[in-house]
Formats: sequence, C-alpha cells, structure tokens
Amino acid sequence: MKFAKKILPLFFLFLLLPALMLSAKGRYDSKETKDNGDNIFANQALLSAIFEKLYNLEKNKQGKVNIVHIGDSHIQADFFTNAIREALQIKFGNGGFGFTFPYSLVRTNGPRYVKYACNATWQSLLNVYPVADVGVGLSGIALYTSAEDFVLQLSTQEGYEFNNVKIIYPTKEPQYRMSVTAEPLQVSSSGTVTASTIGMRYHTVKSGESLSVIGRKYGVTVAQIKNANGMKSNMIRPKQRLKIPVKAGARSTRPVQTKAQTSNIAKDSIDYVNMVTKPYYSSYTSDTLMSRITILPAEKQPMYNLNGFVIENDKPGVIYHSIGVNGAKLSDYNKYPLFFEQLPILRPDLVILSFGTNESFGKLSDTEYIYQIQEFAENIKRLNPFATVLVMTPPPSMFRRRRVNTYITDYSNALMGLSNLPVWDLYTRMGGASGIAPKGEYARLIARDKVHYTSSGYQAQGQLFASDFIDAYNNFKKKKIN
Repeated sequence: MKFAKKILPLFFLFLLLPALMLSAKGRYDSKETKDNGDNIFANQALLSAIFEKLYNLEKNKQGKVNIVHIGDSHIQADFFTNAIREALQIKFGNGGFGFTFPYSLVRTNGPRYVKYACNATWQSLLNVYPVADVGVGLSGIALYTSAEDFVLQLSTQEGYEFNNVKIIYPTKEPQYRMSVTAEPLQVSSSGTVTASTIGMRYHTVKSGESLSVIGRKYGVTVAQIKNANGMKSNMIRPKQRLKIPVKAGARSTRPVQTKAQTSNIAKDSIDYVNMVTKPYYSSYTSDTLMSRITILPAEKQPMYNLNGFVIENDKPGVIYHSIGVNGAKLSDYNKYPLFFEQLPILRPDLVILSFGTNESFGKLSDTEYIYQIQEFAENIKRLNPFATVLVMTPPPSMFRRRRVNTYITDYSNALMGLSNLPVWDLYTRMGGASGIAPKGEYARLIARDKVHYTSSGYQAQGQLFASDFIDAYNNFKKKKIN
C-alpha cells in the first residue's frame, strides 16, 4: 500500500511528461528562430513582398527600395540605424540618405552626416508633450519660427550628396523657397533689438491654451514670451496675464531686448530654383549632385513650420530613413494624424518599429503594448497599403540599474506570439537579461543607466539585425532561384 502511494505520482508524471514537453516546445519554439533553418524571423513569410522588391533591385540594378525605421531615443541618435543603413547599402546600393531633420535647431542629438546652420531661433514641440496645434508631423517634432528673415542651410558629408530634395511642412501650401547656388552660410551677431522696434501688449490665458498657441496668435516665439515674462518653464494657467512682445505701433509698456543675427547671404542676390509643390512638401531634382541647399521663406506669414527633408541621389539602391524622438512611445506618434498623412512622402516599402523601452518605464501592460503596436501598424497600412510592417522586440534593460526589466520580457514574448506581423527578436538575440548582466556579452556595451547603450552597443544591435535580415533574404533568393 505504501509502495502504491509512492509509485502512483511518478506514474502520472510519466504520463504527463510528453504533454508538458510539447507545451514547453510550443512556448519556446518561436524564440529559437535563429536555429530553425530558414526561419530567422517570426512570421518570416510576411517578408516575401519586401524580399521580392530587393531581389528585383539586386537583379536589375534599377529603382529604389525605401525602408523607414521609427522609434525612440535608440533610433534618434542614428547609431543603430546607420549600422543597418551601411550594411544594406553595401549589399543593394546606396540610394541616398533619406529623411533628415535639423535636430541641432532643437538643441538635441541627431545623425552626423547631415549638418544644419541658421541665423534665426526656432521653437520646437516634441510629440511626447500634450497635443498642441503646432504641426507635429513626420519628424515627431514640430519646428517653427516667426522670423521673417531666416536663412536655413543643409549640407552633407562626402558620400551622401544628392540630386533630389523634398522639403516637408504641415500645410498644403508651400512655405519655402530654395537656392542651390548660395554661398556657405555665415552668421554674426548684430546686437540687440529694443523698444524702438518692439512693443508690448497683454494676453489673458484661456483654458486649454499653450505658449505655442498664444505665440502663433501674435506671431512671436515661445522664447520671446518667456523672456518678456521672466519665465523659466512653459507652464501657464488659465486667467494668467502674459506680456506679449509685438512690433512697434502696438501698446508698449517697457523695452524688451532680444538678440539679433545677420547672415552673409543677401536675399535679393539669390537665384532660386523652380520647385514642384504638392500637399505637405515641395521637391526639386537637379541634373548634378549637390551637397548644400539654402532655404528661405516663400511668402510673409505669421509662422513658418518645418517637418524635415528627404535627400536622395539618382542611383539605384536602398534608402534607409530614420525617425526617432527621445522619450517617445507608440502612443506619442499615434496621437498625431499628420505623422501618418506625411509618411507616404517617403514611399515606404518596409516600415520597422522599435518601441517598448519607454512603455516599460510607464508600466504599460503587455496587452496594451500589443494593442498600440497593432494600432500603429493599422495607421501605417491605411495610407501605405503595399508597405510591409516589421516589429523589433525591445533590447534588454534594467530598472534603477539593479532590477531586471521584466516588462521587456513580457513585451518580447507577446510580440513573438503575433501572427499578422513579422517580428525580429532583438531581446533574445542579445541573450535577454543575462546578456547585460556583469559577465554578459553586452555588459560593456550598455550605458551606466542600464537603459541606453553606448554607440558601439547600438552599432552591434544594428549589425545583428542587418546580418539576420540579409541571411533571411539570401534564403528567400536561394529558394526563388532553385
């Protein structure tokens, strides 16, 4: 009897063992993508359309394939995306740099291959802030100025010269003129502007108003309002009375000083090119390669808004567009319809989504995270029905530099369970949480905050993806040829 009591539990465990093993296999097979023969990505068959386009590009040496990579600070710095850009352009040809934004005017980090210079101050609003009517579009950042005499210049490093340029803005009417022959911009200070040209009026804040909304109403910048009121932040409250600096002729109370700058470029001596204008952008194509363009106002208006540029050359190849905003989440992009309305300007063949780190620090559940991924993908497909949407699992990170970020693990598992989107498992490819542990392979490549990575760390991630993507493409090509 005692023997029976001991043996029966073992007997039932023996019967259940095959089922338990099968269950475990079902749970973890999707994580073993790198070792599963041809399947490097989850739902890899969904990449056939983009692989077919790349095959035709490689075979015929004609046309372009546009890849758009969207994400947060991991993407804005461009270390991650540039590693992918370089690998794919070596394989398939360099079709141009793609989307670019003047991050330096926002005083934040960005790609190093495109430089900007300007003689005016621009204000900005990132999509991470509450919704405001300031034209947050394709860059995820609204950039605007009321300066009527601004000169903005874009220049590229060797290897990224271009024939075609698009200027993107949030209106359906053109806002800018362009010159391709203007000299390099030089900016010098010309002192200050005082009450002889600037006066003051008052505005009582209404519920729902922001400094940017008030600035557009009076044709002044946020910085000018803050300077006039001695403000250190953008916080305002209903019924608050603000001083608004305006041009002479308005009611004036006391002098206001602002810095003024001049440039070496005389507008009346500039030759402008003829641009083709469509809703949200103006474009120009040159017969020869360019490395510098100069942008000036088209017509006088209260506020000039800019969403970015696209630069391409006339060679066949891949264009790898990178769009990232520090601190951004999926919901920050989803809340601005203009972002999705402008996305077709890039003619995306493949859109890659890299999100999850910021969501995890907001304690977003994996269910809600997947819902927002699906919403983002649907918003993309609505106006880009032939684009493939690929999702990356987020890289491993830690809370307060000592506690494993289990939200990232949950997001990765949930993504690998999707059936309608191809997924690349960066989390597992890096060894999960153990990969950034003190003796992990990536321990020296993660930053001190245990959230971001060093430039070498981001480059390593990009090289991992490029290697897997090219391997999957080569498998596709091998089957097609055979």
